[in-house]
Amino acid sequence: MRRLILLLATLGVFAVLGHAVWDAETLIARGETVLLRLAPRDPRSLMQGDYMALRWELERDAPAAPAGASRAIVAVDADGVASFRRIDGGEALAADERRFAVRIDGEGRRPMVEPHSFLFQEGRAKAFEAAKFGIFRLAADGRHRLVGLADAERRPIDPK
Repeated sequence: MRRLILLLATLGVFAVLGHAVWDAETLIARGETVLLRLAPRDPRSLMQGDYMALRWELERDAPAAPAGASRAIVAVDADGVASFRRIDGGEALAADERRFAVRIDGEGRRPMVEPHSFLFQEGRAKAFEAAKFGIFRLAADGRHRLVGLADAERRPIDPK
């Protein structure tokens, strides 16, 4: 009996993990591509080992969020570049607007875009110094994944 319970629990864990992976892969494959501007940062402290610290313009532009907020509304221009418009209050979206999930900072109630770092292969730091945009794949409900970085002309950076 204990073996059966252990087997069922193990299958349950694999099912949950499998669904999470499938969900993330589906978002990456089918989500809308949206670019977010990186905020200015000190390039001397930009590279630390094999990752780049990221700051987002949306975080700088957004006001303090009301309690319970978890999404921002961004306006997406013809080039796919998103900019902060307002905190999501549940209202209908205009044709150029998208929901974008954010984490609310506890102290100042500021919307924070995750992630705040971008990992890359060792020795590829020089290629990413030109980064001006984060490339996100965005679902209709606001969930997103950072899938790369782009230069000032919005071209994906390929460090190879």
